[in-house]
Amino acid sequence: MRPPEPAVLDRLADRGWPALERDELGGWTLRATGGVTNRANSVLTAGVVPDVEAAIERAERWYRERGLPAAFQVSPASPPALGEALARRGYREHSRTDILVADRAEVASAASVADIAVSDTPQPGWLATWWAVDGRGGDAERAIVARILEAGPALYAAADGDDGAPPAVARLALAGDWAGLYAVATLPAARRRGLARALAVALAEAAGGRGVRHLWLQVLADNAAAHALYSGLGFRPASHYAYWTAPAG
Repeated sequence: MRPPEPAVLDRLADRGWPALERDELGGWTLRATGGVTNRANSVLTAGVVPDVEAAIERAERWYRERGLPAAFQVSPASPPALGEALARRGYREHSRTDILVADRAEVASAASVADIAVSDTPQPGWLATWWAVDGRGGDAERAIVARILEAGPALYAAADGDDGAPPAVARLALAGDWAGLYAVATLPAARRRGLARALAVALAEAAGGRGVRHLWLQVLADNAAAHALYSGLGFRPASHYAYWTAPAG
């Protein structure tokens, strides 16, 4: 398959994990969600603005009004001058991430070795498992994540657990003929059993009934194990991005 343009992937990912508050700034989108997760609290810069410096200043004011640090998601779809402009202001680049894409049918045809339940809503214990692995914060932050999950159509997968609590979970955000794999989490005691692979395969298979043809996912650039897993399922690099966050103070 031919990968879509980076701007298309950036906007698909935005649909897959939507911010609860949004404002348009030329071709950019300002996003805020109580400081919970990078994507939902950063500027989507996959578009053109008349003046990069002026747009940065407007974004900084917008986040300051909300008591949040200004942050920008910078990708190949961003204005070429943006990274240099942020660096001059003392912004810190972090969380370099690769975007991978795959044909849904290829992923669905891969072998897996676990019983996986898939449904339109999170299974009992789904959020608790994900939060135990990737959650940051307390009850208030967890409630915000629950609202993000409810903000768009998705499929939820959970591995069968002996005590009823899922040892591994994942979410597939639905966006037309594309779907994005998010929130893949396995409890430490259940790792190295092929559960992450089984979750991806089960979700890809279920998505066939929703008209999905292609899949995308994001994985940290330095996560070699995850890259190996998804490469084995047919995912290939298509784009990348990083976050730039304003200096403290």
